[in-house]
Amino acid sequence: SSELEQQLRQYSDQPCTWWRETYAVWLNFINEGDNESDDKRSNEWDTFQSEGIQHLVSPLVGCDVLWDPQWDPKKHAYLNVDEYGNDTSSSPTTINKNNNVDGCHATMEAGSAGAIVDSISLIPGKRILIKDELSLWEDEFWINDRGYDPDAVVDDNDGGGNDENEDGVGNMPFVYGNRRGVPYKLERVSCISTENTNEGSDDMSSAPPLLLERTIHKQELAWTLGDDFREQTEYEEKLRAVEEALL
Repeated sequence: SSELEQQLRQYSDQPCTWWRETYAVWLNFINEGDNESDDKRSNEWDTFQSEGIQHLVSPLVGCDVLWDPQWDPKKHAYLNVDEYGNDTSSSPTTINKNNNVDGCHATMEAGSAGAIVDSISLIPGKRILIKDELSLWEDEFWINDRGYDPDAVVDDNDGGGNDENEDGVGNMPFVYGNRRGVPYKLERVSCISTENTNEGSDDMSSAPPLLLERTIHKQELAWTLGDDFREQTEYEEKLRAVEEALL
């Protein structure tokens, strides 16, 4: 729902609170205008877990992916590319080539044609053609996600189109992703675990007392987690380094 998305965006750097915010949105949805009894409140957490999420989140039809320990040489061609020219002897790409069980790779169930979905937040009211391949290891997640506008065609001379041979989309305008086929490369920075469920609590006046604990997995990237994990001077220094790299 749009309400849930707006609420979670406010806490984008606090994932340990997402379940509580989601629960609060659901309570507002089902109890709008009602005066709750203690008996009703006591049953709501169980109902939320079994039914609530299904009412708040809808799957993108046609965007299911199929996972396989084997990678597709064509669809996962990015595994053979080192766009930075670095030594990749210990990278997930090299590990994958030597031992496929170390990673899993996904392609869209819809096939190479992709899937057209209604945009909810990126461009409300527009349709987007989605194409996606994924690669997952224990500590890295690569996402080769691209989006195109299927309802518009641009001229070859204006620079916004795409070669038919690149992604099979003709001259559809590019909406997001990497035009060169370089995936988003995400590294695990932290881990979240259940610290204490405190199931014996009798206080049902607020969300159930589920406590989550966040631990840092990769200290050198902790600054990316938000203001609570960095000094402003450190953040500015990192941004300057990015700007200089792009010059």
